[in-house]
Amino acid sequence: MDAEEKPAESDNMEERDTAPLGHPRDNTGQSEAFGSPGDRAVYPPNIYAPQAQAFYCRDMEVAQCYLDGNADAVEFCTHEPYHNVLAAATYTLQEGDRPSRTGSISLFDVNPDMGRFELFYRVETVGIFDIKWSPVVGNVGPMLAQADADGYLRVHGLECCSNGGDSLSLKEIVGKKISSSMCLCVDWNPSTTSISVGLSDGSVSVVSFLESQLNVIQEWKAHDFELWAASFDIHQPQLVYTGSDDCKFSCWDLRDGPFNLVFQNSKVHKMGVCCIAKSPRDPNILLTGSYDEHLRLWDVRSISKPVNETSVCLGGGVWRVKYHPYVPGVVLAACMHNGFAIVKIDEEKGEVMETYTKHGSLAYGADWQRGNLSHKVKQNSSVVATCSFYDRLLQIWIPESSVVKQL
Repeated sequence: MDAEEKPAESDNMEERDTAPLGHPRDNTGQSEAFGSPGDRAVYPPNIYAPQAQAFYCRDMEVAQCYLDGNADAVEFCTHEPYHNVLAAATYTLQEGDRPSRTGSISLFDVNPDMGRFELFYRVETVGIFDIKWSPVVGNVGPMLAQADADGYLRVHGLECCSNGGDSLSLKEIVGKKISSSMCLCVDWNPSTTSISVGLSDGSVSVVSFLESQLNVIQEWKAHDFELWAASFDIHQPQLVYTGSDDCKFSCWDLRDGPFNLVFQNSKVHKMGVCCIAKSPRDPNILLTGSYDEHLRLWDVRSISKPVNETSVCLGGGVWRVKYHPYVPGVVLAACMHNGFAIVKIDEEKGEVMETYTKHGSLAYGADWQRGNLSHKVKQNSSVVATCSFYDRLLQIWIPESSVVKQL
C-alpha cells in the first residue's frame, strides 16, 4: 500500500479514460502516493504562520486562519453548551529518506454573537485522516474520535483545563492500534458504544467503546481498495454502509456476523465512493459522494439505482457531505478541485443553490455550526466552516442562499 494521503488528483478529468477508480494506480495495482512532488501545489512559504493564528471579523462574513499543516477535516461540536467549539485536523507527509506523517488537532471558539473566531487549544499528533464528535446521548459528554495514519483509533474528551477557569482542552481517553494499515475514516454509532473505522487495505473494523476501553469486535475485508467511507445507519445502527476506491457501495448487517452483506452496488458510481450520509429525517434516504463528481440520492428500500435517478454533478470529486442540522434537504458538500457547494435535494431533483470558491486548494473539510444562533445571525442563515488541503486554509463564512434562511 503506497497511499500516503488522500488522492489529490482523483477527480482530474484526464484520468477518467485510463483509470476507472478514484485515482491513478501503477501497474501493480497499488495507489499512487498522494502528496508526491508531481501533484503537489506549491505555495510561498511565508503565507503560513508558524502556528495557527486567527483573524477576527466583526460581522462574521469572512474569518480565516492558516493551520500548521495540510488541512483535511473540520467538525463543530454537537454537544451543548459547546456548539461554539470547532475542531480542525491536519495531515502532512514529511518526505525524505525516512518519511513520516505528522498532524494536529486545533480547537477554535467560533461565536457569531460576539464576532469571535479564536484559536484556544492545539495538540500535535500523527497524521490524521478523519475526526468525528460523538453524538448527543444522555449525560455522556463530548468526545472526539480520531482516525490515524499509523493505524490507531484514538478517543479524546473535551474537558476544562486543570488550571481552572473556563478554558477547554482535549484529553486522550484511550488509543488503540487496530490495524497495520492506515485508518482512513471514522464514525460513531448513535449510542456511542461502538465506532466504525475504514482501513486503507479495504477492510472495515467495528470497535467497541465501553468503560473507556477500545476493543475490535468485528473486522472483515469489505472492499478491494481503500475504504474512504464507513458509516453507521443512524436509524438502524446494526447496519454499516461502506464505500471504496473499487467504486462499490455496500451495506452490512452486524447482527449476523461480519460477512452478512445486505447489498452491494458496483454499477452506478463511475469512480471511487468517497462519502456516505444518512438523512437525519427520512430513515429511507441516504446520499453518496464520488470522485465521478456526482452527489446521488438513494432509497435503501430499492438500492439497485438512485431514486428517480436523482443525482447532481458538482464539478469536482464529492469528498464530504453534511446535512444541514435544521433545514430539511439541504446539504453542504466539499468538492475537491471545485470548492464547496450548498445543495437542495429531494426525490424529484437536486439543485446547487450556492458555491464557495475562496479556497485555493483541494476542498476536503466542511461542517455546519449547530446551536441557538442569535437573531442577527439567523437573518444571515447558518455559519459554515470549510478547509482546504495544500494551502492549509480554514474559513468561516455565512451562506447567502435563501434556502438556508428558513431558521
